[in-house]
Amino acid sequence: MEKVLVVGGSVIDVFAYPKEKIIMADSNPGYLKQSLGGVGRNIAENLARLGIDTTLITTVGRDEGRKLVMQNAQDVMLKLSIIQTEHTPTYISILNDEKDNVVAIAAMDDIELVNKDDIKIKDAIFQSADIIVVDTNLNQDTLSYIFETYKKPFYVDVISARKADRIKPHLRQITALKMNRLEAQYLSGMHKEEDPQVLGSYFLSKGVKEVYITLGKEGSFFMDKTHAETYPSTPIVAKNTSGAGDAFFAGIIYAKIKRLDPLLYARKAAILTVQSNQAVSDQMSVSALEEVEI
Repeated sequence: MEKVLVVGGSVIDVFAYPKEKIIMADSNPGYLKQSLGGVGRNIAENLARLGIDTTLITTVGRDEGRKLVMQNAQDVMLKLSIIQTEHTPTYISILNDEKDNVVAIAAMDDIELVNKDDIKIKDAIFQSADIIVVDTNLNQDTLSYIFETYKKPFYVDVISARKADRIKPHLRQITALKMNRLEAQYLSGMHKEEDPQVLGSYFLSKGVKEVYITLGKEGSFFMDKTHAETYPSTPIVAKNTSGAGDAFFAGIIYAKIKRLDPLLYARKAAILTVQSNQAVSDQMSVSALEEVEI
């Protein structure tokens, strides 16, 4: 079985839900839910739940977050390799009455502290991996070291427009690049371009082999050198959309390993996830994925 290494953030997610339609610049009655998150961690947990041999290299603090991350990894049979920091990063998301994110604050400074010496210590794990997945929470120097040192298939989740520039020098080394439309516009420099095929063509011209762009309610888009295709979204009542993109990417990676249709399984994984209150559905499994209808 192919081994997947995920390098990225583990985060304590705090979701704030309003009881009614949000009124901006006002106090809104609601309730809070806490769970584990982080793009890298979410992808890794999804893959582990799908039976993929997965290792997560991540930062955890000297706090309660450490216990939560370690216990979860043990529960889902996710291999964990820790880089010790002072604080476990925290992500606070305010959702609207449709369960979509309105605004979020990500306190991720401790992930920025990871340097190439931390990576060198983990060299044996990198060398044994068949696929390396990275998110852009890592600082640019550390990302550059990983890209230049390890000649492996790289699967990259852009995460946010603000951090997209960190991978721009390394597009030629990326096998699969996953973005939403805003991130694709920012990273390509085509800020007003709405056509995903035009955006996808830019990244292929820079050396990326496979481009995946999520389009919200419009669905999702895939493009490589041989073809391009847009898939419509599936109407569904969502409980929480925050982990959907991470599940989407995990579905792609799972399908690539199993020689299945990447966009089909990406969509199935996202649908399963938005029906959960957590960033990773505790129902995620191969059998549950197969039962999702699109």
